[in-house]
Amino acid sequence: MDQYVAELCAVMTSDFYREGFGNTPMLKYELKNGSIVYAKLEYFNLYGSIKDRGAFFMIDHLLHTIKDLKKKTIVEGTSGNTGIATGNICRKLGLKSILFIPPGTSQGTKDELYRSGAEVIETDEPKDTTSTEKAINLALDLAIKEPEKYVSLHQHGNEYNYLSHVYTTGPEAETQIGHLPDAVVIAMGTGGSIIGNSKYFKERNSKTGIYMLQSDQSSYIQGVRNFLKAKDKAIIEKNISLVNKIVNVSEADAAKGVRKLADELEMYVGFSSGANFMGAINIGLNSDNMDVFTVFPDSGTKYNDLYLRKNIFNESEIRNLAPDVKRKRKEFI
Repeated sequence: MDQYVAELCAVMTSDFYREGFGNTPMLKYELKNGSIVYAKLEYFNLYGSIKDRGAFFMIDHLLHTIKDLKKKTIVEGTSGNTGIATGNICRKLGLKSILFIPPGTSQGTKDELYRSGAEVIETDEPKDTTSTEKAINLALDLAIKEPEKYVSLHQHGNEYNYLSHVYTTGPEAETQIGHLPDAVVIAMGTGGSIIGNSKYFKERNSKTGIYMLQSDQSSYIQGVRNFLKAKDKAIIEKNISLVNKIVNVSEADAAKGVRKLADELEMYVGFSSGANFMGAINIGLNSDNMDVFTVFPDSGTKYNDLYLRKNIFNESEIRNLAPDVKRKRKEFI
Protein backbone atom coordinates (compact mmCIF):
# COMPACT_ATOMS: atom_id res chain seq x y z
CA MET A 1 0.00 0.00 0.00
CA ASP A 2 1.46 3.35 -0.98
CA GLN A 3 1.96 6.16 1.50
CA TYR A 4 -0.85 8.33 0.09
CA VAL A 5 -3.46 5.58 0.52
CA ALA A 6 -2.21 4.73 4.01
CA GLU A 7 -2.37 8.37 5.13
CA LEU A 8 -5.85 8.82 3.60
CA CYS A 9 -7.10 5.64 5.29
CA ALA A 10 -5.82 6.90 8.63
CA VAL A 11 -7.84 10.09 8.17
CA MET A 12 -10.93 8.14 7.10
CA THR A 13 -10.58 5.84 10.10
CA SER A 14 -10.73 8.88 12.35
CA ASP A 15 -13.80 10.11 10.43
CA PHE A 16 -15.40 6.67 10.77
CA TYR A 17 -15.21 6.55 14.55
CA ARG A 18 -16.08 10.22 14.96
CA GLU A 19 -19.34 9.61 13.08
CA GLY A 20 -20.29 6.82 15.48
CA PHE A 21 -19.53 3.67 13.50
CA GLY A 22 -17.67 0.52 14.55
CA ASN A 23 -16.62 -0.79 17.95
CA THR A 24 -19.18 -3.58 17.68
CA PRO A 25 -19.28 -6.25 20.42
CA MET A 26 -17.83 -9.74 19.98
CA LEU A 27 -19.45 -13.09 20.72
CA LYS A 28 -17.21 -15.68 22.37
CA TYR A 29 -18.55 -19.18 21.65
CA GLU A 30 -16.66 -22.12 23.16
CA LEU A 31 -16.55 -25.52 21.43
CA LYS A 32 -16.27 -28.91 23.10
CA ASN A 33 -12.66 -29.47 21.90
CA GLY A 34 -11.33 -26.27 23.46
CA SER A 35 -11.59 -24.20 20.29
CA ILE A 36 -13.32 -20.82 20.43
CA VAL A 37 -15.32 -19.02 17.75
CA TYR A 38 -15.10 -15.23 18.02
CA ALA A 39 -17.79 -13.42 16.01
CA LYS A 40 -18.11 -9.64 15.55
CA LEU A 41 -21.76 -8.66 15.94
CA GLU A 42 -21.97 -6.22 13.06
CA TYR A 43 -25.67 -5.45 13.41
CA PHE A 44 -24.60 -3.11 16.23
CA ASN A 45 -23.22 -0.76 13.58
CA LEU A 46 -25.09 2.51 13.17
CA TYR A 47 -27.24 1.34 10.23
CA GLY A 48 -27.42 -2.31 11.12
CA SER A 49 -24.75 -4.20 9.22
CA ILE A 50 -21.09 -4.78 8.42
CA LYS A 51 -21.63 -2.86 5.17
CA ASP A 52 -21.59 0.39 7.16
CA ARG A 53 -17.81 0.00 7.23
CA GLY A 54 -17.18 -0.41 3.51
CA ALA A 55 -19.85 2.08 2.48
CA PHE A 56 -18.47 4.75 4.80
CA PHE A 57 -14.91 4.32 3.55
CA MET A 58 -15.98 4.37 -0.12
CA ILE A 59 -18.13 7.47 0.37
CA ASP A 60 -15.63 9.25 2.61
CA HIS A 61 -12.91 8.59 0.03
CA LEU A 62 -15.04 10.43 -2.53
CA LEU A 63 -15.55 13.31 -0.11
CA HIS A 64 -11.79 13.65 0.32
CA THR A 65 -11.01 13.40 -3.41
CA ILE A 66 -13.91 15.04 -5.32
CA LYS A 67 -14.33 18.73 -4.54
CA ASP A 68 -17.84 19.13 -5.97
CA LEU A 69 -19.24 15.80 -4.73
CA LYS A 70 -22.30 17.45 -3.16
CA LYS A 71 -23.32 18.58 -6.66
CA LYS A 72 -23.31 14.97 -7.86
CA THR A 73 -25.34 11.87 -7.01
CA ILE A 74 -23.79 8.64 -5.75
CA VAL A 75 -25.22 5.59 -7.55
CA GLU A 76 -24.92 1.92 -6.66
CA GLY A 77 -26.41 -1.44 -7.60
CA THR A 78 -27.34 -3.45 -4.52
CA SER A 79 -29.76 -5.97 -3.05
CA GLY A 80 -29.36 -5.16 0.58
CA ASN A 81 -27.02 -3.91 3.27
CA THR A 82 -24.63 -1.84 1.14
CA GLY A 83 -27.61 0.05 -0.20
CA ILE A 84 -29.08 0.64 3.25
CA ALA A 85 -25.71 1.87 4.48
CA THR A 86 -25.12 4.02 1.39
CA GLY A 87 -28.50 5.74 1.54
CA ASN A 88 -28.24 6.49 5.24
CA ILE A 89 -24.60 7.59 5.17
CA CYS A 90 -25.20 9.86 2.18
CA ARG A 91 -28.12 11.48 3.98
CA LYS A 92 -26.01 11.86 7.14
CA LEU A 93 -23.21 13.54 5.16
CA GLY A 94 -25.48 15.75 3.06
CA LEU A 95 -25.09 13.78 -0.19
CA LYS A 96 -27.61 12.46 -2.74
CA SER A 97 -27.86 8.81 -3.73
CA ILE A 98 -29.70 6.51 -6.13
CA LEU A 99 -29.88 2.77 -5.51
CA PHE A 100 -30.73 0.24 -8.21
CA ILE A 101 -32.11 -3.01 -6.83
CA PRO A 102 -33.42 -6.30 -8.28
CA PRO A 103 -37.19 -6.78 -7.79
CA GLY A 104 -36.65 -10.02 -5.84
CA THR A 105 -35.03 -8.15 -2.95
CA SER A 106 -36.74 -9.15 0.33
CA GLN A 107 -39.58 -6.87 1.42
CA GLY A 108 -37.89 -6.11 4.73
CA THR A 109 -34.78 -4.95 2.88
CA LYS A 110 -36.83 -2.88 0.45
CA ASP A 111 -38.56 -1.16 3.36
CA GLU A 112 -35.20 -0.19 4.89
CA LEU A 113 -33.84 0.97 1.53
CA TYR A 114 -36.82 3.28 1.02
CA ARG A 115 -36.39 4.65 4.55
CA SER A 116 -32.68 5.32 3.99
CA GLY A 117 -33.22 8.59 2.17
CA ALA A 118 -32.00 7.31 -1.20
CA GLU A 119 -33.96 7.24 -4.43
CA VAL A 120 -34.66 3.53 -5.01
CA ILE A 121 -35.18 2.15 -8.53
CA GLU A 122 -36.15 -1.47 -9.14
CA THR A 123 -34.72 -3.02 -12.29
CA ASP A 124 -37.07 -4.10 -15.08
CA GLU A 125 -36.79 -7.85 -14.52
CA PRO A 126 -39.02 -10.75 -13.37
CA LYS A 127 -40.37 -10.21 -9.85
CA ASP A 128 -38.40 -13.10 -8.34
CA THR A 129 -35.00 -11.93 -9.70
CA THR A 130 -32.42 -11.54 -6.92
CA SER A 131 -29.28 -11.19 -9.05
CA THR A 132 -27.77 -7.71 -8.81
CA GLU A 133 -25.95 -7.92 -12.16
CA LYS A 134 -28.33 -5.62 -14.02
CA ALA A 135 -28.56 -3.22 -11.06
CA ILE A 136 -24.77 -2.99 -10.88
CA ASN A 137 -24.47 -2.38 -14.62
CA LEU A 138 -27.15 0.33 -14.59
CA ALA A 139 -25.28 2.24 -11.88
CA LEU A 140 -21.93 1.88 -13.64
CA ASP A 141 -23.35 2.90 -17.02
CA LEU A 142 -24.98 6.00 -15.57
CA ALA A 143 -21.71 7.11 -13.96
CA ILE A 144 -19.76 6.47 -17.16
CA LYS A 145 -22.22 8.26 -19.45
CA GLU A 146 -22.79 11.29 -17.20
CA PRO A 147 -19.72 11.68 -14.95
CA GLU A 148 -20.54 15.32 -14.33
CA LYS A 149 -23.75 14.22 -12.55
CA TYR A 150 -23.13 10.73 -11.16
CA VAL A 151 -20.39 8.75 -9.42
CA SER A 152 -20.51 5.00 -8.75
CA LEU A 153 -19.16 3.31 -5.62
CA HIS A 154 -18.78 -0.04 -7.44
CA GLN A 155 -18.41 -1.97 -4.20
CA HIS A 156 -17.25 -5.18 -5.94
CA GLY A 157 -14.09 -3.53 -7.27
CA ASN A 158 -13.47 -0.65 -4.88
CA GLU A 159 -10.32 -1.11 -2.76
CA TYR A 160 -11.71 1.13 -0.03
CA ASN A 161 -14.38 -1.52 0.56
CA TYR A 162 -11.83 -4.01 1.89
CA LEU A 163 -9.48 -1.37 3.32
CA SER A 164 -12.26 -0.44 5.75
CA HIS A 165 -11.72 -3.84 7.38
CA VAL A 166 -7.95 -3.53 7.38
CA TYR A 167 -8.27 -0.29 9.35
CA THR A 168 -11.34 -0.94 11.54
CA THR A 169 -12.68 -4.51 11.82
CA GLY A 170 -9.34 -6.28 12.10
CA PRO A 171 -7.83 -3.96 14.72
CA GLU A 172 -11.03 -3.99 16.76
CA ALA A 173 -11.11 -7.80 16.68
CA GLU A 174 -7.46 -8.16 17.72
CA THR A 175 -8.04 -5.86 20.68
CA GLN A 176 -11.17 -7.73 21.77
CA ILE A 177 -9.68 -11.21 21.42
CA GLY A 178 -6.45 -10.08 23.04
CA HIS A 179 -4.24 -11.87 20.53
CA LEU A 180 -4.17 -12.97 16.88
CA PRO A 181 -6.60 -15.73 15.85
CA ASP A 182 -5.44 -19.00 14.34
CA ALA A 183 -8.01 -18.81 11.53
CA VAL A 184 -10.30 -16.36 9.75
CA VAL A 185 -13.53 -17.85 8.38
CA ILE A 186 -15.80 -15.49 6.44
CA ALA A 187 -18.19 -15.99 3.52
CA MET A 188 -17.65 -14.38 0.14
CA GLY A 189 -19.94 -11.48 -0.68
CA THR A 190 -18.26 -8.56 -2.43
CA GLY A 191 -15.00 -9.83 -0.93
CA GLY A 192 -14.55 -6.81 1.32
CA SER A 193 -14.88 -8.60 4.66
CA ILE A 194 -12.89 -11.73 3.89
CA ILE A 195 -10.08 -9.95 2.02
CA GLY A 196 -9.79 -6.96 4.37
CA ASN A 197 -9.66 -9.08 7.52
CA SER A 198 -7.35 -11.58 5.86
CA LYS A 199 -4.93 -8.81 4.88
CA TYR A 200 -4.91 -7.46 8.40
CA PHE A 201 -4.29 -10.77 10.16
CA LYS A 202 -2.06 -12.36 7.52
CA GLU A 203 0.33 -9.41 7.69
CA ARG A 204 0.66 -9.96 11.44
CA ASN A 205 0.96 -13.75 11.27
CA SER A 206 1.58 -15.43 7.92
CA LYS A 207 0.47 -18.77 9.43
CA THR A 208 -3.09 -17.54 10.03
CA GLY A 209 -5.43 -19.88 8.14
CA ILE A 210 -7.77 -18.06 5.76
CA TYR A 211 -10.98 -19.95 4.89
CA MET A 212 -13.31 -18.29 2.41
CA LEU A 213 -16.82 -19.70 2.53
CA GLN A 214 -18.90 -19.77 -0.64
CA SER A 215 -22.45 -20.91 -1.34
CA ASP A 216 -22.48 -24.28 -3.04
CA GLN A 217 -23.62 -24.53 -6.66
CA SER A 218 -27.22 -25.39 -5.76
CA SER A 219 -27.80 -22.91 -2.90
CA TYR A 220 -28.94 -19.32 -2.67
CA ILE A 221 -27.85 -17.66 0.58
CA GLN A 222 -28.65 -13.97 0.98
CA GLY A 223 -25.34 -12.07 1.00
CA VAL A 224 -23.15 -15.07 0.07
CA ARG A 225 -21.85 -15.83 -3.42
CA ASN A 226 -20.12 -18.68 -5.23
CA PHE A 227 -16.62 -17.87 -6.49
CA LEU A 228 -16.98 -19.72 -9.81
CA LYS A 229 -20.46 -18.38 -10.58
CA ALA A 230 -19.87 -14.78 -9.48
CA LYS A 231 -19.27 -12.40 -12.39
CA ASP A 232 -18.10 -9.30 -10.53
CA LYS A 233 -15.34 -10.39 -8.13
CA ALA A 234 -12.39 -8.08 -8.73
CA ILE A 235 -11.53 -7.67 -5.03
CA ILE A 236 -11.22 -11.41 -4.52
CA GLU A 237 -9.45 -12.14 -7.81
CA LYS A 238 -6.76 -9.57 -7.07
CA ASN A 239 -6.18 -10.98 -3.60
CA ILE A 240 -6.94 -14.68 -3.99
CA SER A 241 -3.39 -15.58 -2.89
CA LEU A 242 -4.43 -14.68 0.68
CA VAL A 243 -6.99 -17.50 0.76
CA ASN A 244 -5.75 -20.88 1.96
CA LYS A 245 -8.96 -22.78 1.25
CA ILE A 246 -12.41 -22.20 -0.26
CA VAL A 247 -15.13 -24.05 1.65
CA ASN A 248 -18.69 -24.70 0.46
CA VAL A 249 -21.69 -23.92 2.64
CA SER A 250 -25.31 -24.75 1.80
CA GLU A 251 -28.57 -22.95 2.40
CA ALA A 252 -29.30 -25.69 4.95
CA ASP A 253 -26.04 -24.87 6.76
CA ALA A 254 -26.99 -21.19 6.92
CA ALA A 255 -30.47 -21.99 8.24
CA LYS A 256 -28.98 -24.38 10.82
CA GLY A 257 -26.64 -21.64 12.06
CA VAL A 258 -29.48 -19.12 12.32
CA ARG A 259 -31.61 -21.62 14.23
CA LYS A 260 -28.74 -22.70 16.49
CA LEU A 261 -28.00 -19.13 17.58
CA ALA A 262 -31.69 -18.51 18.25
CA ASP A 263 -32.13 -21.70 20.28
CA GLU A 264 -28.91 -21.48 22.30
CA LEU A 265 -28.38 -17.73 22.71
CA GLU A 266 -31.69 -16.10 21.71
CA MET A 267 -29.83 -14.21 19.00
CA TYR A 268 -31.63 -13.34 15.75
CA VAL A 269 -29.21 -13.11 12.83
CA GLY A 270 -29.24 -13.05 9.03
CA PHE A 271 -28.49 -15.89 6.61
CA SER A 272 -24.84 -14.98 6.04
CA SER A 273 -24.29 -14.86 9.81
CA GLY A 274 -25.68 -18.38 10.10
CA ALA A 275 -23.38 -19.54 7.30
CA ASN A 276 -20.34 -17.91 8.91
CA PHE A 277 -21.22 -19.41 12.29
CA MET A 278 -21.46 -22.99 11.01
CA GLY A 279 -18.37 -22.55 8.82
CA ALA A 280 -16.35 -21.26 11.78
CA ILE A 281 -17.57 -24.08 14.03
CA ASN A 282 -16.57 -26.69 11.45
CA ILE A 283 -13.07 -25.23 11.10
CA GLY A 284 -12.74 -24.96 14.88
CA LEU A 285 -13.69 -28.61 15.34
CA ASN A 286 -10.97 -29.73 12.91
CA SER A 287 -8.23 -28.97 15.46
CA ASP A 288 -8.22 -28.64 19.23
CA ASN A 289 -7.77 -25.30 20.97
CA MET A 290 -8.08 -23.09 17.89
CA ASP A 291 -9.19 -19.46 17.98
CA VAL A 292 -11.40 -18.82 14.96
CA PHE A 293 -12.53 -15.34 13.94
CA THR A 294 -15.64 -14.59 11.91
CA VAL A 295 -18.30 -11.89 11.54
CA PHE A 296 -22.09 -11.80 11.81
CA PRO A 297 -22.89 -9.28 9.05
CA ASP A 298 -26.47 -8.43 10.02
CA SER A 299 -29.55 -9.35 12.04
CA GLY A 300 -32.55 -11.34 10.88
CA THR A 301 -35.09 -8.52 10.95
CA LYS A 302 -34.95 -7.84 7.19
CA TYR A 303 -35.61 -11.52 6.46
CA ASN A 304 -38.76 -12.10 8.53
CA ASP A 305 -40.82 -12.87 5.43
CA LEU A 306 -38.20 -15.29 4.08
CA TYR A 307 -37.79 -17.05 7.42
CA LEU A 308 -41.55 -17.56 7.63
CA ARG A 309 -41.73 -18.90 4.05
CA LYS A 310 -38.84 -21.28 4.67
CA ASN A 311 -40.33 -22.46 7.99
CA ILE A 312 -37.19 -21.54 9.93
CA PHE A 313 -39.24 -19.62 12.50
CA ASN A 314 -42.91 -19.06 13.22
CA GLU A 315 -44.47 -15.66 13.84
CA SER A 316 -44.40 -16.04 17.63
CA GLU A 317 -40.67 -16.84 17.61
CA ILE A 318 -39.88 -13.87 15.38
CA ARG A 319 -41.77 -11.54 17.73
CA ASN A 320 -39.79 -12.84 20.70
CA LEU A 321 -36.36 -12.81 19.07
CA ALA A 322 -34.49 -9.51 18.96
CA PRO A 323 -31.11 -8.64 17.44
CA ASP A 324 -30.55 -5.68 19.75
CA VAL A 325 -29.62 -7.84 22.73
CA LYS A 326 -27.89 -6.15 25.66
CA ARG A 327 -24.18 -5.60 25.18
CA LYS A 328 -23.28 -6.75 28.69
CA ARG A 329 -23.92 -10.44 28.17
CA LYS A 330 -21.44 -12.95 29.49
CA GLU A 331 -20.79 -14.27 25.96
CA PHE A 332 -19.80 -10.80 24.69
CA ILE A 333 -16.37 -9.22 24.82
